[in-house]
Amino acid sequence: MFAVIRIPDFALQAALRHEPELWLRAVAVMDEREKKATVFQMTRPARDAGVREGLTSTQALARCAEVLIKSRSLSQEKTAQEILLQTACEFSPRIEATAAGLCTMDLQGLSLFREVNPDRISEWADKIISSLAQAGLRACVGIAPTPGLALHAVRFSNPILFVGKSAQFISGLPIASLDPTPEIFDILERWGIRTVGEFIALGKDPIAERLGPDGLELFDRASIDDVRPLDLVTPSETFSETMEFEHEIESLPPLLFILNRFVEQLANRVGVTQQVIAELQLRLQLCLGDKHESVLKVPSPTGNKDVLFRILQTRLEDARTDSAIVALELSATPCRIEIHQFGLFEAALRDPNQFAETLARLAALCGSENVGTPFVEETHRPDAFKMLRPKFEGIPAANNVFHIEGLKLRRFRPAIRADVQLENGTPANINASKLNGQIERRSGPWRTSGDWWEQQRLWNRDEWDVQTREGSLARIYRENENWFLEGIYD
Repeated sequence: MFAVIRIPDFALQAALRHEPELWLRAVAVMDEREKKATVFQMTRPARDAGVREGLTSTQALARCAEVLIKSRSLSQEKTAQEILLQTACEFSPRIEATAAGLCTMDLQGLSLFREVNPDRISEWADKIISSLAQAGLRACVGIAPTPGLALHAVRFSNPILFVGKSAQFISGLPIASLDPTPEIFDILERWGIRTVGEFIALGKDPIAERLGPDGLELFDRASIDDVRPLDLVTPSETFSETMEFEHEIESLPPLLFILNRFVEQLANRVGVTQQVIAELQLRLQLCLGDKHESVLKVPSPTGNKDVLFRILQTRLEDARTDSAIVALELSATPCRIEIHQFGLFEAALRDPNQFAETLARLAALCGSENVGTPFVEETHRPDAFKMLRPKFEGIPAANNVFHIEGLKLRRFRPAIRADVQLENGTPANINASKLNGQIERRSGPWRTSGDWWEQQRLWNRDEWDVQTREGSLARIYRENENWFLEGIYD
C-alpha cells in the first residue's frame, strides 16, 4: 500500500504561509526568473475577478485592479518542501520526494494497513493533513495499492481518497489524468476516447502499433499492478523559516511581528517530532549585503512559543544594524526532552528561561561584563576574576561547600586609595575614607608580581597587614608607587 501527499498550488501556498490573511484577497504569483514572467498560480478571489494563468502583470492588473502580484520565493518553497518531508517521515520512515509539493510514502509494514479498514485509514490520513495545517499548508492525501494509483488518487481527493477497487477507479478517470502529449491527446479526442477505461479497452498491441512508443508509455501509466521502487530520502533535521521582504524593514515592531509567527511555526514543527527547541539561530540579510547573525541558547529547552519569543525579543531590544533588513531566517536546533533526577538536598531554578531573560535585561542596562557568575582567572594576581554567563547544565554538589576558620578579610572592590606615611621604609600612618590613624603593628611586605608575558597586564605589588592604635586590622598594598586599602579584617 502507498500514499501520496500533495500540496495544491505549492508555490502559492509557500508564498502565503506566513500571511494567511491574504487568502481572502486577490493574489497572483509570478516567476520572475522567466524571460517573460506570467501568472501561474492565484487565489480564488483573483480567479473570480478574471485573473488567469499566462497573464502578464499588466494584464492581470487590467482584469483586477486590486490584485496583489507576488514573486515566487524558492527559499520559502524549499522550507515548505522540508516541512512536507519531515511531517511524512513521522508517519512512515520510507518516503520519496516525488516532486515539488509531492511526497510518496511506502506503507509496507505499518500495522494500520495489515487489514484494510477505510475508516481507520481515513483517520490516519486526516492526522497528516492536520499536522501540515498547523504549519500553514493545506494538503490532500491519496492512498492506493501502487504509487501510480496513489498519485492519480491524490489528484482527485477532497481531501482524502482511498482506492479500494483499483480497476474500477482507473477506468473512470479522464484520459487527461495520464498526462498525454498534445498530439496523442488530440488523436484520442478524434477517436472519441474520453476515459482511461476506453483507452485500455483498445489493447496494448494496437496502441503500440498506432501510437508508437509514446502511446505505449501512456498505456503503462494506466497499469494497476506496476509497483516502481521509490527513491527514498531522509528529511533534513534542520528546522528553519525564511522570508524575503518586498519592502525594507527599518524598525523593531514589524520584525517582531514576523518573528512571532516564525517561532509559532517552529514550535509546532519541532513538537510534531516529540522534541523541544534547544537553540535558535537568527540571520538578518541587510540591504547593503552584510549579514547580522545571533545564536541564542535556550537555558532550559522548551517548546513553549511564548518563552522562545521573549528570548528573541530581549536579544533584539538592544540590537542595531548598519542598514535596513531585506530578508530574515530563523532556525531551531531540536533536542530530546531530558528529565533530571535531583538529590534530596539539590534544587533547581523554578524557571531557568525567565532567569536568563532577567540576566539579559540586566546586561543591556549594566553591560554584559558586569552580569553573571564570578569566575577566578588563571593567575596569581589577587582578586582577579571575570564574569561568565551562568550555566544550567549542572548543580554544585553539597561537598563543594567549605568553611575557612580564622579572620575574614572584607575586600573593597575596587580598592580604596589611601595616603600612607612611612618611617624607615615601613607604614606608620594611614589616611583613607574607611580607615584613619597611626599604625602600631605591621607585618610585611609580601612582594608579588606576575603576568610578565603581557606587558599591559604586568603587576607588581607590596602587601602589608597593619593594626591601628584603635585596634583595627587591615590589609594595604603599594602598586606603581600608589597606596591602596584592600580590605578590613573582621
